[in-house]
Amino acid sequence: MTSGREDWQNHRQDMQGDRQDWRTNNREDWQGWADGHINNHGGWYHGCWNGGWYPGAGWGHMWNNYPVATAFGLTAWGVNRMAYGFGYWGYSNPYATTSSVSYDYSQPITVYSNSEVTTTPATPATTPPAAPTEATDSGTTALDDARAAFYAGDSAKALTSLDTALKATPNDTVVHEFRGLVLFALKKYPESAAATYAVLSAGPGWDWTTMSSLYPSVETYTKQLRELEDFAKTNPKSPDAHFLLGYHYLTTGYAENASKQFKLAQSELPNDKLLKQLVSMTTPPDESSKTATPPAPADLPAEKVLSAEKLVGTWKASSQGASFQLDLAKDGSFVWTFARGKDKQTMKGVFAVDQNNLALEPDAGGTMLAEIDFANPSQFLFKMIGDDAKDPGLQFKKS
Repeated sequence: MTSGREDWQNHRQDMQGDRQDWRTNNREDWQGWADGHINNHGGWYHGCWNGGWYPGAGWGHMWNNYPVATAFGLTAWGVNRMAYGFGYWGYSNPYATTSSVSYDYSQPITVYSNSEVTTTPATPATTPPAAPTEATDSGTTALDDARAAFYAGDSAKALTSLDTALKATPNDTVVHEFRGLVLFALKKYPESAAATYAVLSAGPGWDWTTMSSLYPSVETYTKQLRELEDFAKTNPKSPDAHFLLGYHYLTTGYAENASKQFKLAQSELPNDKLLKQLVSMTTPPDESSKTATPPAPADLPAEKVLSAEKLVGTWKASSQGASFQLDLAKDGSFVWTFARGKDKQTMKGVFAVDQNNLALEPDAGGTMLAEIDFANPSQFLFKMIGDDAKDPGLQFKKS
């Protein structure tokens, strides 16, 4: 495993040496997980949100003060993915309901745990999947049927076909986002918001080219959008309507309008992590808070600088009904386990330290970056880089 750690460290150094080239020629830090199925969708999936919003004053401050985040090209979507994947943020879909729906979005779409650990992603609420070979064939056919039906204006048939397709690929965010669009067309806004929220918890939404390709005309989509706008106006306290409208505005390139809708949804759900992120991304930073030259990070006291040897061991923490265990080995490997209720997930990978930062890279990709502050040799505070500064983090104690 030592070689794995050395390979990982070399990879990090390469990114530091030519970060712009890395960002230009490689996928963003969330993509390997969030849309790993995109190659299955031929020529109709063209990409996701890519710019068109503001970085946010808070996010810019984070980049200025955490060089390690800059070295990894950390994005808001990458932070989002790792926060849910490590259980640092407890996934909670405010729009999910198990009543009168065929899909349960109270669980995340993406599967974060290692293969030997079972977990329950978002799954059909009733019928179990078909056998793997049958499911793969029927899923491809069903998705093609859904696209044809939706293009022809038969949204009800498209929804039935998508539910069939998802039995084959229950973790495919592209298909889930299509399902959310069909529900939007059917004016089932709470259900559409539930599906869309689950998708955005894994990564950014479709670009306009992708969404518009599913419609026979822009006029057809515009009519459906105006109907959602009317619904939001007559239901001003409906967070699902405002959230969904914000999503559509951002997809069509209207970040300012999206920001207003996300803020309205946030006024009803002030503690929602995803909404905080979306508001930050779509709201221009305060001009009065800008400075010509960002201040350099303060020099780190020698006693705060981490060593891998200091971190080796088994550490445990608990927070908001969840328990965490972090095993850090001398060979540079780590095992992260968290449990919340009946759900238990485990990730394995390699780790390294940089100043007072701990970087954990799971085998599946991505990087969890945290600031570590030791209270004493057997206790430290773990705070994810990119999280809200007011959040308390995790207090780990050596076992």
